[in-house]
Amino acid sequence: MFMYLSHPLDPKGVAWPGEPVIEVTRCTDVCEEIPFSSFMSKLPNHFGTHMDAPRHFVRDGLSINELPIEYFCHKDVALLEIPKGEAEGITKEDLEPYKDILQKVSFAFLRTGFEIYRTKMPEIYQNEGPYIAVSAGQYLSDNFPNLKGIGIDFLSIGSPSSRVPETENPKNCHQAILGFHTGRFTAVIEDMHLAELPKNVKIKQFFNAPLRIIGLDSSQVTCIAEVE
Repeated sequence: MFMYLSHPLDPKGVAWPGEPVIEVTRCTDVCEEIPFSSFMSKLPNHFGTHMDAPRHFVRDGLSINELPIEYFCHKDVALLEIPKGEAEGITKEDLEPYKDILQKVSFAFLRTGFEIYRTKMPEIYQNEGPYIAVSAGQYLSDNFPNLKGIGIDFLSIGSPSSRVPETENPKNCHQAILGFHTGRFTAVIEDMHLAELPKNVKIKQFFNAPLRIIGLDSSQVTCIAEVE
């Protein structure tokens, strides 16, 4: 069975506070004078389910179009359950029990359960989300060379919440995992749809195809998993 693990791009969707969402404008519709339908879309590249490549927060880092195709096609994938609430960080200590799994896979989904707020309480989802702590980002990038990426079921690597310690600000959290400190990095898919994956699911393969637009640091990705 195949499943989408990315959210539809919705003009009514949730973006980082103050950032724009997708705009969709109809250009033509089928009628007697015009035989076709067409639209124009204006899409901020960090809106919706998207992959952060290093260039997002690392000036000399690789952009999404420079990543090898191995970052987008995966046979060894794991779902890790790491429950988190408002403004709570995923830490190195949260990840250490999964060390043996992380050594084997090329992609890991970190399911916190915070996705439930995306539709029920979008203001909480937008403003008070969890984050990937600096300790966790460095742990992943420094210790698991086969791990190409992780996916998270909350808005961003960093949280906009004022309750987060200053040392865990969005810049530090992004740079820690995207390679600023050592050059080794782990890509991250933010704002994934993980809620419908069954617990202890066996994932046969996972694809996260980006929009191949020249010049972008990062890109929306269409995420599809085959599960048993």
